[in-house]
Amino acid sequence: MKIDVLIHNSRLQVASNLDAMATIVEWFEQFNHTPVTYQLWLEAQTAVIEGFTNVVRHAHSHLSPETPVDLTVKISQEFFEICIWDQGDIFDFELALENFHQEVSDRTFNPLDHEAHWGCIFLLKLRKEYEWIISYTRESGDINCLLLKKKLVINH
Repeated sequence: MKIDVLIHNSRLQVASNLDAMATIVEWFEQFNHTPVTYQLWLEAQTAVIEGFTNVVRHAHSHLSPETPVDLTVKISQEFFEICIWDQGDIFDFELALENFHQEVSDRTFNPLDHEAHWGCIFLLKLRKEYEWIISYTRESGDINCLLLKKKLVINH
C-alpha cells in the first residue's frame, strides 16, 4: 500500500477584499519549489487569484468586506491541492462550467465579451486542457469550498 506523505501544509485567512490579493500572492510564493514545477506553480497561482477574485466579486458581493476567506495549500508526493472557502450562497459550479464550455466551443466566441466570467473560463481551461480536478461544493452549514487539485508528475 502506497502512502501519500504530506510535504507542505499551509493555511491563510484574509478579508473578502481585493486589497488582500498582495498578501495572497506573497503567501503563495512559498510553494514555488520542488516537487512543484514552475509551470504547475504558475497555473496554481493563477487559479488562486481567479478563485479569490470570484469570492470577492460574486460569492461575497452581498457580505461585509471583513467576511473571512480561508485558503489552504497541501502538497504531497502525489498532489498539489488548493482549497478556497467562502460563505456565499449555493452556486451550481458544474452548470456554469458546462454553459461556458458550450459558449467557448462556439467558433464565434470572443472572451473579451465575457470579462466578468474570465475566472470560470480559466478554470474550465485548467480542467479540460491541464488535467486539474476542480469542484465547488457546499460544506457543513453555509460554507462553500472551491477545490483545485492536480496530480504531481515526479521525474525520477
